[in-house]
Amino acid sequence: MTLKSPRRLLLGGVAVGIFTVAAIAPVLAASRAAPGGKGVEAGRYSVLRDDKDTNCMVTLNPGGKAQLAPACRDNGIVVFDPMSWRGDAGKIILTARKGHKLELLRGDDNVWRRDGAVGKGLGLRPM
Repeated sequence: MTLKSPRRLLLGGVAVGIFTVAAIAPVLAASRAAPGGKGVEAGRYSVLRDDKDTNCMVTLNPGGKAQLAPACRDNGIVVFDPMSWRGDAGKIILTARKGHKLELLRGDDNVWRRDGAVGKGLGLRPM
């Protein structure tokens, strides 16, 4: 809903300025967007191990919180225990409960993968 008439913003009973809802709507929308990063979106992702589905799911919430589904049986990701995430220059960076970080790069097939030289093949595919 957009208001056409200006409204006064009151802070502690004092008018501090005039604004319209239409003027601040883009700012509010941007504040609710997923953490930055080109092509990075909040949502549910399947956990892949060497490009095979592990039947595990990670949810990347818009506020930067990551949550592993409780039924996950992939020991590596369970031990890692992702707690937060952010997008940075075309990467998803997952942070573990103990502070470790995992960087995933987006492939041509829309799957986010860890660099193969770093460790075992791990990836996230949007659901």
